[in-house]
Amino acid sequence: MSDALRHLATRVTADPFFLAHPLAEFARSEGLDDPGLAARLGCRIEDLTLLRLCRAPRPEPKEFRADLAAVAARFGLDSGALAAAVRHGQGLATLRSASRPDGPPGTLLAARDDDPPPAESTT
Repeated sequence: MSDALRHLATRVTADPFFLAHPLAEFARSEGLDDPGLAARLGCRIEDLTLLRLCRAPRPEPKEFRADLAAVAARFGLDSGALAAAVRHGQGLATLRSASRPDGPPGTLLAARDDDPPPAESTT
């Protein structure tokens, strides 16, 4: 694999158009390096660069399955393992993008039933 393609695959990890994006989120959350990610997906480490450069699956369920089946067939992957990794990574990316605008990156608002009672005045 050429260094230029590896560099490109690294650069597109922030672009949701590419499969690199959810795979990077998944690998980060699971603490996986490239050999670990390849093992989890059931592919050769040499195939990760081209896999990352594939277009991410379309969001509609029917198209999602078709897109993942095509990628899985191309690289000889288990489509279930690939789908699980992609959905996990997409979910994490969605949470990351929904972080609090007034807080540090990656923070979310916690849910609660209702507002706390007002503090009593001691004046």
